Amino acid sequence: MNWDDLRIFLAVARCGQLLAAARWLGLNHATVARRLGALEEALAAKLVDRRTTGCVLTPAGEKFLETAERVEGEMLA
Repeated sequence: MNWDDLRIFLAVARCGQLLAAARWLGLNHATVARRLGALEEALAAKLVDRRTTGCVLTPAGEKFLETAERVEGEMLA
């Protein structure tokens, strides 16, 4: 797992949409989707339900959000 994947997950969780997260990060939405998928594969857990109205965190995603936010806080400290 790398910081970029965590950063992308946090953006998706906070923006609620892949496209909005991609715009916020200055990335292509396909890159965001691909990196999010790679993170889910690395963790062997589905973190986000992708819907037509946006993205919703799964229970595993909610739990991982707490961890990702702690890691972000440590990185910024």
